[in-house]
Amino acid sequence: NNLQRVVAMSRNLNGAGMGMFVSASRRAANAQVWDNSNAAAYRSFEQNIKDAAQKCGADWTIVRAGTLKGGACGESNLYPQYLAESYYQLTKNDIITWQLLFDCNIRGVKLQKGDVMSGPGVKAVFTATGSEEHEGDSSRGGVAEAMVRSLGVEDAANQDFAVGTVAAREIPTNEEWAQMFQCLSN
Repeated sequence: NNLQRVVAMSRNLNGAGMGMFVSASRRAANAQVWDNSNAAAYRSFEQNIKDAAQKCGADWTIVRAGTLKGGACGESNLYPQYLAESYYQLTKNDIITWQLLFDCNIRGVKLQKGDVMSGPGVKAVFTATGSEEHEGDSSRGGVAEAMVRSLGVEDAANQDFAVGTVAAREIPTNEEWAQMFQCLSN
C-alpha cells in the first residue's frame, strides 16, 4: 500500500464566535460565511476520514477552516499555485470584487493546533465581505497550501489544526511555513 497520509479540509467546529449574528451575515451578506450550522456532518466526515486512513494503514491530517475567502493569484499573477485571475470575474458583483482586495491584503497565514479558532462573532455582518484580517476567516490559498505542505511534515500526522488569516502582502516563505508547523508540535 503506497498511501501514507490522507489530508482533508474540515471546519472550525468548536462553536466559539458563532451565533445569530454569524447566521444573519450568512443569509444577508455572504452565503459562504461559516456559521457552524452543519457541524455534525463535518464531525462525521472527520471520523470517516480517520477510520478509512486507519484501515489503509495511513496517517491522517485534518486542516480546519473558517469562512473561506479569496484564493486566486492577486493583482499580479505572482502565485501560479492559486486560482487564476478569471476567478475574480466569477465573484464580481461591483466594479471590483472584494475577493481580489482580500487576496491583495491577506497573504499571511497562522496555524493553531486543534479546534480552537473562533468565528467572527457579533462583527460577522461587517466582516462577511471584508478584505482585512478578521477572526473566523481563512484564505482559500492558505488552506490549500497548508494541506499540501502538511504532507511533508511528520509532526502533522494524526493531528488537526486550523488555518487563520494574517494581513500581509506576501505569502509565507518556506522558512515561515516550517516555523508554523514546528509550533504545532509543541
